Amino acid sequence: MTQVIKRGGRRQKFIPAKIKNSIKNAAKAARISPAKTRELVNEVGGAVIEFAQKKKLVKTIDLRKSILGRINRRIKSVASAWKKSEKRKKK
Repeated sequence: MTQVIKRGGRRQKFIPAKIKNSIKNAAKAARISPAKTRELVNEVGGAVIEFAQKKKLVKTIDLRKSILGRINRRIKSVASAWKKSEKRKKK
């Protein structure tokens, strides 16, 4: 079972749905069509989930880099929306 190491060092169980929901929310904020959103979630989400499930421990920062890198190569506006959302959460 994969564990995620959060920024503060806390560990929690890896939940694949969180990856998919994050991608969906960023795509929605970027106003991407539902069809493109499903495609992005399946491609990016699937690849990142597969990457994470091969490990016992994975850092949130590594998941973030993997997700953003893959999204940025496909639809830059979604990556921008993701980053804007992160900035709002930090405030």
